[in-house]
Amino acid sequence: MSASGPKRLNLFDATMLVMGGIIGVGIFFTPQKVALLVPDTGPYFTMWILGGVAALAGAMTFAELAGTFPRAGGWYVFLREAFGSLPAFLFAWIVLFVISTGATSVVLDFAAGQIGTLVWGAGAIPGWAPKTISVTLVVAITGIALAGVKSGALFQNFCMVAKLLAIGALAFAGLALFVPEPVPVAVPVPDAPRIASGMMQAALPVLFSYGGWQLVCYIAPQVENPVRNLPLSILLGVAGVIVVYLAINLAYVRVLGLPTIAERPDFASAMALRVFGSSGGKILVLAMAISSMGIVTALVLATPGLYVAMAEEGLFVRAIGRPHPRTGAPVLALLIQLAMILGYVAWGNAGVLTDAVVFAEWIFHALCGLALLRVRAKLPDLPRPFRSFAYPLFPALYALLATSVVVGSLATTKAVTTGIGLGVLAVGLVVYLPWHRLATRGR
Repeated sequence: MSASGPKRLNLFDATMLVMGGIIGVGIFFTPQKVALLVPDTGPYFTMWILGGVAALAGAMTFAELAGTFPRAGGWYVFLREAFGSLPAFLFAWIVLFVISTGATSVVLDFAAGQIGTLVWGAGAIPGWAPKTISVTLVVAITGIALAGVKSGALFQNFCMVAKLLAIGALAFAGLALFVPEPVPVAVPVPDAPRIASGMMQAALPVLFSYGGWQLVCYIAPQVENPVRNLPLSILLGVAGVIVVYLAINLAYVRVLGLPTIAERPDFASAMALRVFGSSGGKILVLAMAISSMGIVTALVLATPGLYVAMAEEGLFVRAIGRPHPRTGAPVLALLIQLAMILGYVAWGNAGVLTDAVVFAEWIFHALCGLALLRVRAKLPDLPRPFRSFAYPLFPALYALLATSVVVGSLATTKAVTTGIGLGVLAVGLVVYLPWHRLATRGR
């Protein structure tokens, strides 16, 4: 790409996109679920450390694959290279038509609630406001993305830095400035079998909190020196998130204690009030509004790379893969994505569908771990600018952990919900078969 062409993402942009794809609003809610299941400090922090290890295993896997195949679509390309077009298409199908677009609408609704609280106050938000705010936000963010990936990244950087400052201020105040009151009565520790069972159940929400490092891979060609910067941004981003998560959890426990965290779904608000006083509630609401806008920006900006990859292979309308000559933005892909998100916003119940395909998404996480093992065996002479440390430890561990998430999700999910998820995959298979035949004939 020439110097006068569309601006690309540097290492800082890419790292912020990795962190922005992981740190959403879950860190303000997930600790309550984990504390409820694991009401003992040692095992509680063990879960967050293990979650970090799992994220590093995924990061090592994606870092090698991203450096080896720095192409638009990222994860889609990795699956296609290892296992062929069908699993790659099914992955893109659930991400584009359910997970990314549906999840974006869910996060938009949350962001609208936080913005509405700032403007009108809690409990006083007009009925028309949430959807109006959601539509305005996603249209504006898509408009920024249409101006080019660099424009979108600059806004995402702003949200990410503001998010880190807010979480960092909360953690610093809790760890360095707050003096906890002495606890006169020791809290009884649950027995070992209950702790072990709770840790198994807590693995799901912890792992979900650490997910999202793959977004930068979708737009690999729009990263400067992707062979170097993609692996480095993934590893730096995941390492940064681990530090942030451990710091804020230490602050939560120091200020509130595990019993209070477990009892109060609004524990983050309680902590903000304790360390910042009466203004703490507004500070936290503002932090959550910025955080949710940041994750929406990351999803809107990166996910269309999947459309582009599918179009280049003939499994989507080819015009969708054409970038704008000046900005480099995939205009049609962004507009199609916007239309789908607006449809979910109008429906207002996207969470049901996204929950139904969680187990299916993690099947593809497991396949990605296996993809690195397969590619290494199938193409031993392929140049690998970055190699996963202690190979094959991390891709094997990643595949194993992802498989356990699938099994855990199926075991704890209602049969009706699982059936919806399988139905989404079945529809994808029905769409794939004739389209693949047409694409094959056209070659």
